[in-house]
Amino acid sequence: MCSAEGERQPRSLLRDIELNVLECKVCFERFSSSPARRPCALPCGHAVCRHCASALSHRRRAQQEEEAAAAQLECPFCRRSGPLSQAADCVPLLQLAELLSGAGGEPSPAAGGGGGGFRPELCAVFGGWGRLLNPRGLAVCGRSGAVAVVQDGEQPLGLFERGGRPLPGPDRGQQQLRYPLDVALAGGGRLLLVTDAGDSSLKVFRWGAGGRPELAFTRDGFGLPWGLAGGPAGGTVLLTDWARGSLLRLTLQLPAGGLLQQESVCERLCGPREVALCPLDGCVHVVEHLAACPGRRRLSTFNSRGQLLRRMDSLGLGPGGGLPAGVSAIAVDGRGNVLLADGDSGAVLCVGTVDKAERRTIIDQGLIRPVALACPADDTLIVLDAGDHTWKVYRSRTPEAPDSTASLR
Repeated sequence: MCSAEGERQPRSLLRDIELNVLECKVCFERFSSSPARRPCALPCGHAVCRHCASALSHRRRAQQEEEAAAAQLECPFCRRSGPLSQAADCVPLLQLAELLSGAGGEPSPAAGGGGGGFRPELCAVFGGWGRLLNPRGLAVCGRSGAVAVVQDGEQPLGLFERGGRPLPGPDRGQQQLRYPLDVALAGGGRLLLVTDAGDSSLKVFRWGAGGRPELAFTRDGFGLPWGLAGGPAGGTVLLTDWARGSLLRLTLQLPAGGLLQQESVCERLCGPREVALCPLDGCVHVVEHLAACPGRRRLSTFNSRGQLLRRMDSLGLGPGGGLPAGVSAIAVDGRGNVLLADGDSGAVLCVGTVDKAERRTIIDQGLIRPVALACPADDTLIVLDAGDHTWKVYRSRTPEAPDSTASLR
């Protein structure tokens, strides 16, 4: 126990340094030696990257260089102003960033790049404070790349293009969402489903004539509906009821959105929340939050008939070792690998397939509090990060084939 705890402490310290010291708190990009990302010390002492320092400066409306050089910069943290000319490279931060990058800043094969050398790399970050507010659930359309997010605020159901540009959402009078927990797509993106803890209901939206989603119907009668998982095609959706400990399968009418059938897949689960459906074999993976043991998680895998195939526990019970106590999201990639997000450590793990259990960390940097995962393509993983109100796009790369379309392993 002492040895394991001693190994975790330096790793946790390094991660805290990377998140709290070596990251620009305006754009949330890591400091580096590149011209745009070099750490820049402001006149007040705070540090941001050079790109953000330039963006924060208030340039006067003048064409002459000597007047433009007198631009004023306002610190986004303490609001102190000073001349941009006094902002200089923060050499100690730059040296620390380069030192950690060379000494272990990149995930090692054992930690995050195993399984044949596959390593997810961060490609893009969208959202941020002002566009998202305490996001909780994520769904991605595999065909268009459009993103749906449920959150707090005036737009509890936010819709965005692949590139992050906002799309028209439901009218405020039509949303009728009180406290959404999760969102899923059904029918190839023709229907949007949202679990609402505010009135313990499932709300189904269809696309209206003007391109806006319209509320098609509301399904009541749940204890506390939580997680959602849509099938790759058709109108089948899985739903977890945390209060009643049940996993339900709903069949929806397309394209109207009416409910055709509701059946129970499994009962007597312990606090089921996150759920994912494997597109290859139809297996269902459910994360249970055991109320009798706070902080304990259990991953249960069922076949399409509701028969238990595998169980993994945060105490180390089951194949592949233990689960992290902070499991906060689940997804299945194109090869059937189950991916889990750990909201406590800001990591994403792969626990293998039904036939081959394992445990590998595939992302251990750049995340604060991941709360949802989506795999819209074999080589793409999208992570919803409630810590900085963003969604982050990762793609898998191999050293031998940079353009490989292999799935996340």
